[in-house]
Amino acid sequence: MNTLIRASDWIGEYCLALAHRWDPERLVVILTAYFDESGTHDESPVTVMAGVMANATQWSRFQTEFSALKAKYNFRVLHAKKFKRRAGDFKGRNVLDQLALLTDLAKLSEGPTFRECVTFTLDNAEYEALLKGGEKPRKLRIPSRYGLCFRNCLLHFILHTVKHSDDFVSVPKLHFVLESGHRNWAEVRDIFKEVKEEIKSITGSIDLLGDVTFADKNSCDPLMMADFLAHYAWLMASGQMGPTPPAQPYLEPDTTVLPAGESGVTHMRFEPGGMATLKSALIERLQTKKASAKPPSSGEQSS
Repeated sequence: MNTLIRASDWIGEYCLALAHRWDPERLVVILTAYFDESGTHDESPVTVMAGVMANATQWSRFQTEFSALKAKYNFRVLHAKKFKRRAGDFKGRNVLDQLALLTDLAKLSEGPTFRECVTFTLDNAEYEALLKGGEKPRKLRIPSRYGLCFRNCLLHFILHTVKHSDDFVSVPKLHFVLESGHRNWAEVRDIFKEVKEEIKSITGSIDLLGDVTFADKNSCDPLMMADFLAHYAWLMASGQMGPTPPAQPYLEPDTTVLPAGESGVTHMRFEPGGMATLKSALIERLQTKKASAKPPSSGEQSS
């Protein structure tokens, strides 16, 4: 079983099918996804990234519903860590009120407000032992936990979009927003650029990905929603809140079928052996790159 590391490995056939149907005269429908993470601190057993994706109409509906929750529960900024500690806007709050808000947020994530929601959970001990640890070439570039989670959530949203492209009257374009100030923001930008170039090389004519930008969570409600999903999934994955949600294998992130117009949360993680296989694939890619960069020997040169 191969662990796939290129965007083209995941979505090539779907992008090619989309390219064949693409009409440059058609309008472009904008989809925007917001990401946030939980568990990047050293003592955490897992790292989780969550993303929420919707079109402009859905984001307008979300804003209305989220503003109603702000008024109902009297808060301005939702930070999961402060919420858990009853700090910030939730200082001195009643536990029952907090549980009620969690219930309402969960309902919001599962309804038709979003096009798709995703979480990716990474076992931190396995990451350190199987991906970063052990023997490896000196120049092998290992993605950070944050970058690895972002890449998989990004690819899931792309795959979900192209597999359901028949739902769109016009051509889709995806934009992505993450919280500003994270130490791995430059890595995210590089991953996005790499995937964008890969997809464009497949289709030739379709620039499916738009931009990746960064925003302040205090003034961006969709990032607060992604923060809630990430922290909620982290609590479950770390055994602090009920059972871990059933996860789709790394290679099959989009097998849940939902009625038209309804969103859901797809939970993903590496399947057993996935990280070791990913490391082997990264080493193989590095060796191929080195081999292609070597000048031909004198015996290989043409006369």
